[in-house]
Amino acid sequence: MDAEKGGYTFTGTDDERARIKAAVPAEAQVAPEQPRKVLVTSLNVRDGKARSGHGSIAYANLAIDLMGRKTGAYEAVFSNDVEMFAPDTLGQFDAVVFNNTGGVLFEDEGLRQSLLDFVSGGKGFVGIHAAAATFVQYPVYDQFPPFGEMLGAYEDGGHPWGPRETITLKLDDPEHPVIAGFGGEGFETQDEVFQFRHPYSREKLHVLVSIDTDKTDMDPSRRFLPERADDRDFGMSWVRQYGEGRVFYTSFGHNPALFWDPAMLRHYLAGIQFAAGDLEGDTTPSSQLG
Repeated sequence: MDAEKGGYTFTGTDDERARIKAAVPAEAQVAPEQPRKVLVTSLNVRDGKARSGHGSIAYANLAIDLMGRKTGAYEAVFSNDVEMFAPDTLGQFDAVVFNNTGGVLFEDEGLRQSLLDFVSGGKGFVGIHAAAATFVQYPVYDQFPPFGEMLGAYEDGGHPWGPRETITLKLDDPEHPVIAGFGGEGFETQDEVFQFRHPYSREKLHVLVSIDTDKTDMDPSRRFLPERADDRDFGMSWVRQYGEGRVFYTSFGHNPALFWDPAMLRHYLAGIQFAAGDLEGDTTPSSQLG
């Protein structure tokens, strides 16, 4: 495969490429009902200028591409051209993936509305890690509030746990198909963790994975947001219904090694299949579950 022609460049080593290839699921969780196409963007913008983003972007792009090719779940199209979000162009896709995007990607109101209409009209949105820090530029957060509402949260509060620290995760809904790859058990990993303010709420989101605060260092020196220190709720992955469409977000994705973790790749693949409309999954807000 010539990744250059696929709209992205893999910048890792040959060994890392081989690890990702070996970890890709052998088959999709469900067969797609029809051929699916997803738009993947990793655009990062600061002060109106494109810049490089997270070092894991290239690893995620390769994993997303290989998963689609190997399983037949979807065709991935990679582009950082904002004109791809024009209604006539965006309409050809079943889902959009924001792979570690960051900053204010575009200010054009027509393109912004097009993205919202795409999802609410019945298509899908996938956000990986820094997608929650998109349409954000420090020190001004939520520069496109409807995007935060659609996604379910805006990052606003730094990183209580850094990328080299071990965190323990719990499965909030162990039977949910989007986290079937974790085998019904909590786990440990290393990754950078965001914390979220409004609109993050279990009144709106079906939280799938969160920090197990009984098994993870909660020293106050980590500068938790007051509301997160009170409720100890650090969601890592969730799904939600947005209009007629489906949203999957996961905070996992800062560290490149996650993209050669077989269980994590099954999680990403299931999330994409959910957003594209093939994998059924409960979106009832967590607060309404028994």
